[in-house]
This record gives sequence, C-alpha cells and structure tokens, in this order.
Amino acid sequence: MKTKKHVFGAWLFSIALLCASCNSDNLKDEAMYTFTGETVASFCKNTPQLSMFYDMMEACGAVRLMSIYGHYTCFPPTNQAIETYLAEHGMTWEEMPREVMQKIVYSCTIRNEMQEFGTTDFVEGSLSSPSLADRFIIISFRNNELGQREILVNKTSVIESPDNEVHNGVVHVVDRVIEPSEENFLQVLSAHGSFDIWARIYEASGLDVGMNALYDESYVPMEGSAFEKCKLGWTMFCEPDSVLLAEGLQLSGDTLAAVETFARRWYGNEELGNYRHESNPLNKFVAYHILNRQMSTSSFIYTGFTTAASYKTKSYEYYETMLRHRLMEIKAGNLINTQKDGRSVTLDEASSNIDVANGFIHSLENLLVYDEEIMVSDVLHKRIRFDFYSIPPQLTNNNIRWQLLGSTGTTVSSDFCGEYFWYNTGSTLTLWASDDWTNYQADEMLISGPMYDFKLRMLPVPPGNYEIRLGYRAEAWRGIAQLFIDGQIAGIPVDLTIGYNGAQNDPRIGYVHDEDTRDNGVENDK
Repeated sequence: MKTKKHVFGAWLFSIALLCASCNSDNLKDEAMYTFTGETVASFCKNTPQLSMFYDMMEACGAVRLMSIYGHYTCFPPTNQAIETYLAEHGMTWEEMPREVMQKIVYSCTIRNEMQEFGTTDFVEGSLSSPSLADRFIIISFRNNELGQREILVNKTSVIESPDNEVHNGVVHVVDRVIEPSEENFLQVLSAHGSFDIWARIYEASGLDVGMNALYDESYVPMEGSAFEKCKLGWTMFCEPDSVLLAEGLQLSGDTLAAVETFARRWYGNEELGNYRHESNPLNKFVAYHILNRQMSTSSFIYTGFTTAASYKTKSYEYYETMLRHRLMEIKAGNLINTQKDGRSVTLDEASSNIDVANGFIHSLENLLVYDEEIMVSDVLHKRIRFDFYSIPPQLTNNNIRWQLLGSTGTTVSSDFCGEYFWYNTGSTLTLWASDDWTNYQADEMLISGPMYDFKLRMLPVPPGNYEIRLGYRAEAWRGIAQLFIDGQIAGIPVDLTIGYNGAQNDPRIGYVHDEDTRDNGVENDK
C-alpha cells in the first residue's frame, strides 16, 4: 500500500474540485418564496395546520432553538400527518412520549452554518447537511396524476407548501411525518422484496456483522474537539434478483452455492464453501459492492462552485471498496466503471437512495464486478486524479468533506481517520473549505507547527509505473516539504512558497503556457 509522508516547517495546503444542479422545475404555483418576516418557530405557531407540530416543539424544548438566528431548513408535518402517524403507531396524542416528539422534530429539521435549502437547491439524493437527528434527508421527484411535479422527502412525504421563507431559514410543509429508517442493511434488504438473493449472500458473507454500528466505539475525542463521536456509515450497490438472473446467474437448490459458482469467473477458486473468508469468491463479490462511507446518489461526485460549468459532465471520483485494494470509479451521471467504449454499470435512480440506519442502498441496472483485465487495462488505465479528502471515509461519514464551514473550519484528532491519515501531536490541523481559493474540490487541509509530519494512505492503484503529482497553492507564508513514498525519500525538498505571485512568472516552476504546447494543454489538464 502506498503511503505519502510530508515533513514540513510551516504550512501545508492540500487541494480540491467540481459541479451543481437542481431539479425542481414544473412545481405548483405555491413553490414561490413567500417571505413572512417570522422565524421557523413563529411560522409553525401561527400556521393553524401546524399547531400539533408546534406543540411538539414546545414539549421537547425546540421553540427557543428555532427562534434564534441561524440557517434552518424545516419540513414540519401537518396536523393530519401527525394524526395519521399516531394511528399507524397505535397511540394517542396524550400517550406520545416526549422523546418521540423530539425525534420527529429533530428528524425534519436541518441547521447549517452557511445556508438553508430551498427547492431550487434540491437534487435527487440527499441534502448535504444532516438533520438535528444526525440523519440525511432524502429528496426525490415524481409527477402526480395531474402531471404536476411533486417533491418527496424520504420517499414518502410530499411537500405541500414549499419555500416559506422566514428570518432564520425556510419551511417546507409536508403531508407525512418524516421517519428515518432505524433498520440495518440486512433487515432492509430482507424486507425490500427485490433483493432476496442479496439478503442471502450478504448474510452468508458475514460482512453484515461489522456494518451495524453507528459510531466507532474505539474513538476517544481530544479536548475541545468538535466531534464527540466518530460516525460510521456504508453504501451498498445491489443488483435486484431480476438483474442477477438476467446476467446469467443459474439458481439451483442452493442459492449460496450458485452465486459462489457464478462469482468464480471473476474472483477465483480459493476457500470454496467458506463464505465468510475474504478470499472466497462469494465474499469478494459482495465486498466489491460496498463502500465504507455513506453516500446518496447526489454525494458521489463533487457538485460545488469550484468546477467550471464545461467540466461538470466530465467529473469523476475513485473510491476503495470493501474488497480491499480494489477501486471503483464513479463518473458524473452516476456511471460506474466506464470503459473506453462507453459501457458502464448504471443505477436505477428511482429505486436507489434506500434509507438504512447507517447508510444507503442503491439499485443497479446491470452487473457490477471487478474484472481484473478490464479494470487494469481499461477503466483504471489512465491518469487518476483524486483529492486528499476523498481518502479517509471518516471525512465523508462525519460530513466534513465539501462543507463550507466558514473561515474557522474544524479540526480532528490525529487518530480520527484511523489508517487513512495521521499527523504528529506537535502539529495543529485545520480542515476547512472555500469557493474563493484555487482548490480542486473546495476543501483544504492546513497543518501548522514548528516541525510537523503527516501520513496519507494513497489510493490502491493497479501495479505499474506512476508519476505522482502533488497539487497545492503556493503562498509566501508556506514552508518547505520533504515528500516520502512508502517511507522512502522522494526527490528533493519542495519550496511551497515558489510561485505564490504567479507560477507563470517564476522560471523555477517550469510553467508552460497552454498555447506553447501541441494540444493547448489538454493532455496535461486531464
């Protein structure tokens, strides 16, 4: 496994990239902003159809919270929605516990440091900030029987009155109580109806045992840390039973044996029958479908301001799967492992973003496997560009990646990212993002101290000869870096101050203008 190590004497920036879109056209007339001059709390209090929700806010102490300055996005259910919830759960209003009221209020409310989310910010997938209940809210779209576009929250709640702007945010009234799933992956797969085979092989692989936790119990927060817990999460890509059968799976009396035989074509013949062994072909088949970070379909690819509009359809990302040292490529449009001839594995968007207590399940339209020959000679046989923040799953699971957290940013302890990233205790780490700097995906890693050191576990690229390029923004206050690969010195120390006043004006950089190249710089920019 490749590891990059840097020993610095002042500051280091890591860099960042990519795109934005919306999908809320053809909405009803009520979708226009209606500024009321109220707060989230007073809007709910003064709206008759939200009186029960306001009573919940009072009961759980949320009125004051939603009366103060901030950027709130709230999806309160109507009185009728709450009555339906009570009937479905076999309780009366008087019997509803305070903790249930709080769960409902917190599950439908987002507080963001920088923005609230109006319908023009909605895309298919999840909103970029979690709710007060620490769960992501899923957005989807459909046309009703009248042909009108409707917005759904968590697949079931229709927004009846969107974009009610208030002093401290925006309110979208919904027709059902928002209830995030509290089930694990195996429970959701087993109950779904389209993933019976997947439920069987997932359980047989034993991978389900390690995917039930919500938080890393071994994590001990450092004093003053913004993260009292280290959140865990996973993303699973699954072929429905119909797709597996259409792709050539021959079911016999023993489903597990049939899938193992099917998977041997790509994953070898080791440990046959021992489905829990990581070398078993069935186990490998399952593992390659799982990422150790929770992402909806709107979270695979960066969609921020720092990507040129002309590049948004060309964006891509690389993630290591649970099949250790095996990468998955995802391109804009949620295309997985795209080959040079254009073939790729695709998602059924309407059937994806299935909510799990600690992640998401996405439905595939064709077969996903790691074909060694195709991946090495085609899909991954190219320049592989990635951002520092894409490596540690902890930065995704704890909603640090791609978040504009203001000028102060945030920090984590040196062991927060486990095997993926470490820095010495004599250093100070700041993680923040900005749309105003020349960063690949807006994110920056800033390390300061008299003598500091950090290690980053690299992406597990296929065997071969590689030229490693480190992107950073030169500034007068930077230091000098000595780079290491696998603990071995790589080149001479790099002066990170050179070129801060414009690389094209400093001959030490070796900058070449695009117009002075044969292809106007196209190959270099890939």
